[in-house]
Amino acid sequence: MKAISYAFFVTEAEYAKLQAACLGEFPFTYAQFCARVDQSIRDSAETVAVEKVYASVDKFLAWCAETRVQPNNLSRARYAVLIGHPRSSD
Repeated sequence: MKAISYAFFVTEAEYAKLQAACLGEFPFTYAQFCARVDQSIRDSAETVAVEKVYASVDKFLAWCAETRVQPNNLSRARYAVLIGHPRSSD
């Protein structure tokens, strides 16, 4: 059985906001961003099932402010898990 992971992903319309929020972390085009995420998913495929999680950058930034974390790689990973596998409301 494979572990499950979630990849933070945004639409092309949201990409410029992500670049502005995470200065210096996304110096590549949206096409390159997509290719890098897809390659990472392929590289992990033997051991981990990775799902892309489409995130709203505005909601991500609001979550960062609420939880008092910087918008960076670690916080994007944590947020992807949060929205990819939300807790049960039970």
